[in-house]
Amino acid sequence: MEKITGRPFDLIRFLSREGIDAEQLFDLEPHKEPRSNKANAYFHRLVGLLAKGEKTKFFLKKNELITQYGNHEFIRDAQGKLVYELLDDNDKWKADPEKHYYPTEFRDTFCGVKKRAFVMFTGTHTYDSKDMAYLIDCTRNECLGCDIPMQEIETYEEKRLMEELRKRANAQANKSGSNPAQNQAGS
Repeated sequence: MEKITGRPFDLIRFLSREGIDAEQLFDLEPHKEPRSNKANAYFHRLVGLLAKGEKTKFFLKKNELITQYGNHEFIRDAQGKLVYELLDDNDKWKADPEKHYYPTEFRDTFCGVKKRAFVMFTGTHTYDSKDMAYLIDCTRNECLGCDIPMQEIETYEEKRLMEELRKRANAQANKSGSNPAQNQAGS
């Protein structure tokens, strides 16, 4: 499938050109400006401060923050249904640093093995500026709640990064008509 990017007029002109197959399907998605990896690095630094302060493992704290303030994973083309995964009903799910699970109350036994349904959350690399600003703001508040000094939480460069993220988040919210301070996870 051919990928095209452009303003609405450019897209209409492209789709109206001679020789295009009238039956060909196109997926149109709004163009997103790529987000800086600095925001991910800052989030991970804050997670490290919290994990150290709470004497817990980094990936456990990261999973907790993402499942509390992050975005659910949805199945495309399935009316926006959440992604669930059935796992053994034990604590081994906590040990996976690559996936972000949140346990549900649904439990059942399959082939003699106790299983539990877990909601899947997306990784931060998929977040836009608005989602990342929200996640970082909530994580910063957690740091402040744990009495981590502000000079450890935010350097001058990180302060500028957050100002830029909030500016982009507000611009996204103005375009979509949503509130950037809303919790995207619905928690």
